[in-house]
Amino acid sequence: MRAMSEGNNQPPVLALHDVRKSYRDPDAVPLEVVRIKEFSLAAGEQAALVGRSGSGKSTLLNLVAGILTPDAGDIMVCGENISKLSEAKRDRFRAAHLGYVFQTFNLLQGFTALENVLLGRVFASGAGGDAHERATKLLQTVGLGERLHHKPRALSMGEQQRAAIARALMNAPHLMLADEPTANLDEPNGVAVLGLLQKACMENKCALLLVTHDPDVMRGFSRVVGLEELR
Repeated sequence: MRAMSEGNNQPPVLALHDVRKSYRDPDAVPLEVVRIKEFSLAAGEQAALVGRSGSGKSTLLNLVAGILTPDAGDIMVCGENISKLSEAKRDRFRAAHLGYVFQTFNLLQGFTALENVLLGRVFASGAGGDAHERATKLLQTVGLGERLHHKPRALSMGEQQRAAIARALMNAPHLMLADEPTANLDEPNGVAVLGLLQKACMENKCALLLVTHDPDVMRGFSRVVGLEELR
């Protein structure tokens, strides 16, 4: 695997130290899912985190997002140890500082593409006067300028993922998390969406941590980290 290039002295937007997470099987035996000794991601950096299916990649993203809490260790995001925050504070912090792109899109079916993107701002701080303009511009950036008022069922899978990327960027996050965002797309759409996600993060100065087990996706990153290397 390729490590972070030397000479990148930017302060980390994400730093993990001795992070562990376990679950219990039906016989109440603890099963360790995540064990990370050290990992960091600099502001604006893009990295692919790889591992076999079921190796804990998605669990790790949910820990970084504050959706789950670790059994031990520290998760520093933008200088805040989110593992020490209450659930309500983690929710507010996530809305204000992180974007999350899921492989299943997670768009609300009863709302248009524009409304789905606007909801990202509402959950964070309320839709201010510039929210409509920003949401429209983001959808135009991802190629959905003519599809603003279409609901998810009227969009292709590739278009739905593009709308999900726009929604994740709505609050200008410092860190973007992506959980196998091309897994449900055919190859042409997957290539297009991955390029779009990387370009959008670069233009918005947003760090990107993407998990995958797809070799084609890995080739699009200069930094590729194997989950097993971090144990």
